[in-house]
Amino acid sequence: MVRMTFLRMKPVALLSAAAVAVAALGCTSWPFTEKERTSIITPGMRMAAVREFGPRAKNADMAEQQRLCEQLALHIQTEPDPLVRQEIQNTVAKFSTPLALKMLLAGLQDDDLNVRLTCCYRLAERGDVAAIGPLRTAVETDQELDVRLAAIDALGKIRSTESVAALGVALADRDPAVQYASVQALKTASGQDLGNDVAAWQQYVSGGSPAVQPEISVAQRVKEWSPF
Repeated sequence: MVRMTFLRMKPVALLSAAAVAVAALGCTSWPFTEKERTSIITPGMRMAAVREFGPRAKNADMAEQQRLCEQLALHIQTEPDPLVRQEIQNTVAKFSTPLALKMLLAGLQDDDLNVRLTCCYRLAERGDVAAIGPLRTAVETDQELDVRLAAIDALGKIRSTESVAALGVALADRDPAVQYASVQALKTASGQDLGNDVAAWQQYVSGGSPAVQPEISVAQRVKEWSPF
């Protein structure tokens, strides 16, 4: 019998027979395969590498900051993953170079929604008047409401006549959410408080001096309503 013949084989012969069988079947049948080696750099690895730039911004002089920003600028131009691009924008915002600002402004045109939102948030933190024009463009042209609202909020963080004018354009929008966000941003940008009256703010933005209705206290309202 074949089975009996196989059992009677000596250990050395048995191992030799197994080796011949594996060779015949191919390496895929052998359970102890060699660990695969790869040169692929995953998005997670790229994000981790980008984050390492952030702590270096704090103590770096302007020349070193510029050098690091240039590396990030080269990276983002060829980066296909939006999560990595978002991380680059978060990181470059920690630098105070003109190139860092340019990257954030350029990010307002990114194809990805979250990258554009990130740039709005970081520009709001910087409060740079150079961002007013691009932010106004985002308010007027971006197709995503979230981006427009974030751009409005960023304009409100920049206290200047230019930002007030830009918010005046947003105030004319028919969307109630955009109007409300514009009013709140105008309060911050102008340092005025005309309440939530859109018409009053439109008059203010156009250069007029709207009459502000005095606040009526709860006690006064109760007295007016009381029949006694």
